[in-house]
Amino acid sequence: MTKLVGKFAALMLISVLVTSVGATPAFADWDKTRYPAIQGTIPIADGQDFAELSNITLVDAMSTAEDAVPDSKAIYGKLSVINGFLVYKVVMMDDNRGHNKVLVDAGTGEQLYVSDVVSKDSYKNKRYSDKKYDKKYDKKMKDYYKDMTPEQIAEKKKQFKEMGDAWKSISLQDRAAMIIHFMQMKMQWDTMSDEAKELKKQEMKEQWKEFLPLSPEEKKQKLEDYVKSLKN
Repeated sequence: MTKLVGKFAALMLISVLVTSVGATPAFADWDKTRYPAIQGTIPIADGQDFAELSNITLVDAMSTAEDAVPDSKAIYGKLSVINGFLVYKVVMMDDNRGHNKVLVDAGTGEQLYVSDVVSKDSYKNKRYSDKKYDKKYDKKMKDYYKDMTPEQIAEKKKQFKEMGDAWKSISLQDRAAMIIHFMQMKMQWDTMSDEAKELKKQEMKEQWKEFLPLSPEEKKQKLEDYVKSLKN
């Protein structure tokens, strides 16, 4: 049971880490970005299962993306179908929390497209001027901070930033390993009952409380140790 909870804690961990690193805008627009008519090498028909059709790994795709955008880190990636071709869609983040996406051919590993960088400030301006913007995330964060003092809020935000920095600081290979594990755990999570999910959430929150106050170096070490445990 402890091992199982630990696995689901990793699912929650990666979700929060991605948010902490400032990637919420990138994921809000995950399937809304308009891409040019790219030409890949692996055509995919409507409804076709493409999970095992890639000729390259997530590590390969993230490496190509980082070569294409050298001032950013690849923080997430997954297989997608764009314009009828199989690609890896990789989310990139720079030190100023600007984000963009890179499309990598799943057949050859070549870069097919690099989107423009969207700055953190420009995204904030867009979301508050857009009447269709889903404000669930903002409400969730306001509820999270509502009983805290200004000093406590500042400390929490500092801890969240440290988590994002820890995520970006681990090796590309370790980031890819945790992303793949996240996807596997999410599939298992989706099959659980609502009652079982709620129990796991409470257990994970307790583990999260232990992780959050750690120093930046300890946070990074925890992530690296977890990746090592996946290989055992």
